[in-house]
Amino acid sequence: METVDKYFLNKVDQISFIELKEGAWVDVGDYTIEDDIPLPIVTDTLLKEARDGEVEEGFKASHLIEGIIYILGIDPEFKYNEQYKRILYSYDSKIEDYIMYTGFQHIQKGDYEQGAIYFRALTHINEKNVQGLFNYALCLENLSRNLIDQGKIQKADRFLLESTNQLEDLIGISEEFAPAYYKLGYYYRYFDQYLKTKLIWEKYLAMGDNEIYLQEVREQLESITDDINFEIGSDALNRGDYRLALENFLPLSDNRGASWNVYYLIGLAYRGLGDYENAIESISKAIDLGARDANIYNELGICLFTVGDADRAIDIFNKGIELEEGNYRIIFNRGMVYMRLGLLEEAADDIKRAYMLNPDDEAVKDQMQQLKMTNKDIRRNSGKEYEI
Repeated sequence: METVDKYFLNKVDQISFIELKEGAWVDVGDYTIEDDIPLPIVTDTLLKEARDGEVEEGFKASHLIEGIIYILGIDPEFKYNEQYKRILYSYDSKIEDYIMYTGFQHIQKGDYEQGAIYFRALTHINEKNVQGLFNYALCLENLSRNLIDQGKIQKADRFLLESTNQLEDLIGISEEFAPAYYKLGYYYRYFDQYLKTKLIWEKYLAMGDNEIYLQEVREQLESITDDINFEIGSDALNRGDYRLALENFLPLSDNRGASWNVYYLIGLAYRGLGDYENAIESISKAIDLGARDANIYNELGICLFTVGDADRAIDIFNKGIELEEGNYRIIFNRGMVYMRLGLLEEAADDIKRAYMLNPDDEAVKDQMQQLKMTNKDIRRNSGKEYEI
């Protein structure tokens, strides 16, 4: 992710590079570093040695290893990274354990940035190291919390999203790594992805992890039941599965303090089933509860006209237009009702106005063409010249 990558790349000033003299080399384990490969050293380490007068005492392989880990954690695309990885494994075949241990030491001190660099390096030298992935994700979560404390919400969300990506990669590698499912549920809930929260936590519950955590997750799932139903209902409504939408929305309307949005969506589901009477009742309830969106008035007006209540439909359209004078859809629909009622001049006014607001809408364009064809009728009925 660009934001996270940029964050770590900005740490490049923590690294200095030492160039070997021409023809010189350094052996690290069974790997020979020749003069064409720059040697990364953590800048603070280099400065400390300079203060202590140890720079001239000779090259220390441990400082090179530290520098390589840093550069891998900061810039996974660095030119010499493949050589650096071979150096690490030549230095210590169990280098992953060392990186893990050092990363934990940083975390224990509360330094999640340094911990993240180590665990990020670990995931770059072994993308299937599940402990590396998990602990890198946890470091990102804590960095996200710090950003929230600083008021940088959007940046914090990007860090948490990257943490989510890491855990999703992890369970793709190890399906039985229970802590990842536990954490992912909280991440999905944070991003209002309640159905994904439900699914991932149900998998976690089936794993039989620590009973304290299992009970915690059961309680969390119960607390978001309404949110889950709302998301399932919204998804069903978008797919045209109106019965399933109602099954999930109706229980929400029984709750004391249900929002107008619930009633509006119930109304849309009823309308999709052709039950206009219940649709009118539900959408009217949404308006009574404070809905102030011209599109909601538009939907109610359409339903009223469909059941033959044209006068009330026009009244509702009028109220919606007062809320948003530039909403071409509701203006156009009022014009169509006027047309059906034979009020041709009023119809022409609205359709022309809707066309001026959005000349690209196909229905509006077609109606404008028809108006031009029936212009004589409009003039005859109105008793005056009328321009279309």
